[in-house]
Amino acid sequence: MFKDFAHRHSPCTVNGEPDKVILSRETKATTILGKEYVYNGLFSPKSTVAPGDIIQNDITFLVQTLRLTATKDKYCSLIKTNAAIQVQRYTHEYDDYDNPKGKPVFVSITSDVVGFAQHVSAQLKQEDPGLLPTTTLVLLLQTNVDVKEPSDPELTQPDRIIIAGKKYQVDVLDRIKYPNLLFIQLCEDRR
Repeated sequence: MFKDFAHRHSPCTVNGEPDKVILSRETKATTILGKEYVYNGLFSPKSTVAPGDIIQNDITFLVQTLRLTATKDKYCSLIKTNAAIQVQRYTHEYDDYDNPKGKPVFVSITSDVVGFAQHVSAQLKQEDPGLLPTTTLVLLLQTNVDVKEPSDPELTQPDRIIIAGKKYQVDVLDRIKYPNLLFIQLCEDRR
């Protein structure tokens, strides 16, 4: 099917590598989220696309799901990214003798990472009963982003994520919900 619609092929990149895609909107969407952010992408059988990849053309997308069609084309559910994030970690500086120097501070681990952020609404809480009562924002990121689980023994405080200048604390980091993507629950950071 992909080759039958060569007139609809659009150039794109898959994790920086050139490729071609046929993009379309999710036709059954009834919410603003579905109408604005959810897309379908059809790739050739030879494409290297996989769940969790970043697709770029005029817009940047994360690949949420992938399934093969009868002709082995790769049919993907894509979500348009809407956030550039910065990850900060609470660290202490030490001298040559491993004595702490000064107060612990949040240090930037990575910045300008693209992801998809969504405010938690009453409808989202109904659809996803696993959300914590304190969760104000959910975030999808690639698994290669250095965010640690709040229970990680190396941390003294959970990681901080900054989105549009606002600080959030990582409450839950789920690696299972979406293949090759991090699903992160965030609450407002008051530290």
